[in-house]
Amino acid sequence: MRPQKLFTLIFVKKNKEILLGHKTRGLGKGLWNGFGGKVENETLLNCAKRELYEECSLLAENLNHLGVVKYEVVDEDVDHIVHVFTCTKYTGTEQRSEEMDPIRWFNFKDVPYEKMWPCAKKWWPYMLSDKYFSVHCIYNDGNIISNNVLGHGSINHVFSELSL
Repeated sequence: MRPQKLFTLIFVKKNKEILLGHKTRGLGKGLWNGFGGKVENETLLNCAKRELYEECSLLAENLNHLGVVKYEVVDEDVDHIVHVFTCTKYTGTEQRSEEMDPIRWFNFKDVPYEKMWPCAKKWWPYMLSDKYFSVHCIYNDGNIISNNVLGHGSINHVFSELSL
């Protein structure tokens, strides 16, 4: 089994809209995405709350753990395990940050999939409709070579299908 790094990814939703940030640096630079990052000696929930606040100044009042995406990068020696959350209750006003600029609300029908990670289009419908999911994406030289939804529906089914 390859070494793993844990990450969180948070999507703020309201009235059939989703808040996305345009990544200005690091992994995913130039792409639209939710808010998140590496788990640093903390729980998944604390990481998700911290990253949401650091990247867009919102304080999460609820987080719903909907899925897990396993990114296996062939030319790296570590897998990225991303725990996906949604947030529908929060305080504060969304603001851009050094890492996410601009920040914008998109209608669910207008999500810019062509300007996002290639595997997003496969699992986003589950996330947008609040269905549990697990996904395994394999990349090589920056190109997606496999993208499989392993499970969706009940949380027990989802996590039994994804071998971490």
